[in-house]
Amino acid sequence: MSSWVHGLINNMLKSELIRPRIKVNSGQIKAKRLPIDYEWLEICNTLISIYHQHMGQTRGVLAAALKEHESDSLHYSILRGLTAVLDTCCTFDNDPPIQPALLRETLFQQGSALGLTREERIRETAVSFKLTPQQIESTLFADLVEEQLLVEFEPLSPANLIHQYNLEVARGVLYWAKEMRLYVEDGYKDLFKFIKLFKLMHTVKAVGNGYDIVLDGPISPFVASTIRYGLQFAKFLPALLLCDSWEMQAKVRPQGQKTWLNYELDDSTDLKTHFKPSGPYDSRLEADFAAEFEAKYGRSKRTWELNREDELILVDDTVMIPDFSFTHAKDGRRALLEIIGFWHPDYLRRKLNKIRHAQREDLILLVYESANVSAEPFREVSAGEVISFKNKPVLKHVIEAIEKTAR
Repeated sequence: MSSWVHGLINNMLKSELIRPRIKVNSGQIKAKRLPIDYEWLEICNTLISIYHQHMGQTRGVLAAALKEHESDSLHYSILRGLTAVLDTCCTFDNDPPIQPALLRETLFQQGSALGLTREERIRETAVSFKLTPQQIESTLFADLVEEQLLVEFEPLSPANLIHQYNLEVARGVLYWAKEMRLYVEDGYKDLFKFIKLFKLMHTVKAVGNGYDIVLDGPISPFVASTIRYGLQFAKFLPALLLCDSWEMQAKVRPQGQKTWLNYELDDSTDLKTHFKPSGPYDSRLEADFAAEFEAKYGRSKRTWELNREDELILVDDTVMIPDFSFTHAKDGRRALLEIIGFWHPDYLRRKLNKIRHAQREDLILLVYESANVSAEPFREVSAGEVISFKNKPVLKHVIEAIEKTAR
């Protein structure tokens, strides 16, 4: 399983492991970073080695070894946080030869009916199931969490373990957030992909060269399920790190604090994301269009500057992110273009609805006509230009539409 998926599904650090790593001063709250130095790299390397040494052993035995390792350490809360991150790199499983519950029931019935000792019941049961007494012993409680075996371990490097731990602490501060205010100037597609994935309530407003986005936090009066939403809210932070230009301001109030504190981050942070960015294009149609446009109208011939997904269209409680923008090199006029080449009923319905509500005269729709879908539904709802094509777009027609619609 990839590391970014681990980051999405893990339980994150518990609040008691976050509190020792926060610092409050003059109304500001910060998450203290663990340094990537010789001491902590060695500590992380030792922890990783413990996991390697316990491959094939039970979760309970591994936990006991980790507890013994931290017993004389003054940094036990940090060690527990690091091991919590390493746990997300593990696969624990068990494949007993028979169901443990059935085995326990059989042993109980034998003991009640015949008055046998435990050892005698184990031997009798082993014979009846055609197993060894040792297999019976190892299977008896195999369904308990602590009896699960460590069957796979995909470790982080010591440095990446520290990076991931620092990220977990930083986003853990958001457990106690009322709201998060973002200003972003790029990376819109990935950002809104994760806002949607984590089902975060938000509002968007165009400001300057970018957008202000306000996310309701888990302590917001608009949130009903605080704990579940709080986890989703905190998990979102790595998505923000996919952007190049951004600022974040959150209002947080950890337990015990009487006033709201400011929690601020921006693109100068040394935090590292484990989320994977989207590719440069969503489809071959988009990649081919961009390549052909640059080949024919780029370099010295450039009148229109082509850019990828650099503007949002606000549509009710959601956004539309056109595939391309065109900016005139001299007068700054702009037009937007959306390539529609994937036909699925739900996709078509959502796309038509967004276009209908957008009513943007500077939006060009480039529609790939399949055997059973035409461009007519888009012409009926669009306020801009609609161009259809069967094999590939005719760039001359696109340029004509840009000249006509640019504002």
